[in-house]
Amino acid sequence: MKSEHRWELSRKSFVKSLLIGGAALQLPWLASCSNENDFTGSTHPLSKEQFKLLQAVQNTLFPSDGNGPGATEINAGTYLIWVLNDTNIDPEENTYIIEKLDKFDLRCKEMMKNNFLDLSAQKQNEFVAEMSEYIWGRRWLSRLTTLIFEALLLDPQYGGNPHNIGWDWLNHDPGEPRPSKRILYPTIKDISHEV
Repeated sequence: MKSEHRWELSRKSFVKSLLIGGAALQLPWLASCSNENDFTGSTHPLSKEQFKLLQAVQNTLFPSDGNGPGATEINAGTYLIWVLNDTNIDPEENTYIIEKLDKFDLRCKEMMKNNFLDLSAQKQNEFVAEMSEYIWGRRWLSRLTTLIFEALLLDPQYGGNPHNIGWDWLNHDPGEPRPSKRILYPTIKDISHEV
């Protein structure tokens, strides 16, 4: 994997990702994959098992623990699927996420003698902490965390942060005017090429 270091979390890449984020509500496949078990009619780059594993890892990184919304409540899994389907993103970046998900799964089976989904919450936390000790694991988990934050902070028009749940939790006022469909991604990308 060339330049794997680019997955370290940085403010610049985080803000850039927010700007390029995604207009999940504009994509017809989003509605068909919003239910974690409904893969019909969607362009889903993950198998059902991979998607369940991804959601479990996201929920370990950003749990619903009573202190605020968790990965499930902010639609982090659905948002990540949108990212994986964004044709404007370098395919190598998406391959990285999927390959490391598979590596994570394999390492769990080797080290814990069990599937990640079958581990207790405590054992899942311990295994994630263990994987963060490896360079590849730290970088992959950092990338997943960035995508979780994007789902938490995006304007709800993009598919994350449903009903302003993230903004409400952070007591954030997004200000006015809110983005119109004309300036949502990917439409704004096309407009910028016209200028």
